[in-house]
Amino acid sequence: MIENEFKVMLTAEQYESLLELYDFETFTQVNHYFDTKELVMSERHITVRVRELDGKFFLQMKLPTSVSFSREELSRELPELPDTISGAELTELSGVECPDVKRLGELKTTRGVWKFDGGEVDLDRSEYFGKTDFELEIEFTDEQAARTVLNKISSRLGLTPNGGVCTGKVRRFLEEYKKSLG
Repeated sequence: MIENEFKVMLTAEQYESLLELYDFETFTQVNHYFDTKELVMSERHITVRVRELDGKFFLQMKLPTSVSFSREELSRELPELPDTISGAELTELSGVECPDVKRLGELKTTRGVWKFDGGEVDLDRSEYFGKTDFELEIEFTDEQAARTVLNKISSRLGLTPNGGVCTGKVRRFLEEYKKSLG
């Protein structure tokens, strides 16, 4: 599946204001990120995570595409949260040669979802390594409808969306992970 999304970082105040604009359906998910000690997968712009949602675990890989706001996302359910994932399992899922990876840590997100014709607005509050940040994601199948929603939200909150591209969760997580190593 190809994932198309615009992302904008928010302040806590912008997050609270946006919560009041739409009737969001809210839930919590935990992303457990995996990589090698040398962060080989990150260097290849490949995300490996196990998403924990409602007591279930889903191995997910995100692979780069030729479009800046798109990523190929692959997923399959796991019986439990592993500490390591074999390269063979990742290669089988993705068709890309991969090394063995280990669990680096977790990022907990409280997500609000509001759907519109052609996509959805995801409002995220994420916690990892003692840090909290706020992000607006607009996932879409209809790019024009998504741009219209992004522009409406931007004008209401005074955002400068920077083309709808910001540093993703995994990159922010990895920055804090590296700091935690000393």
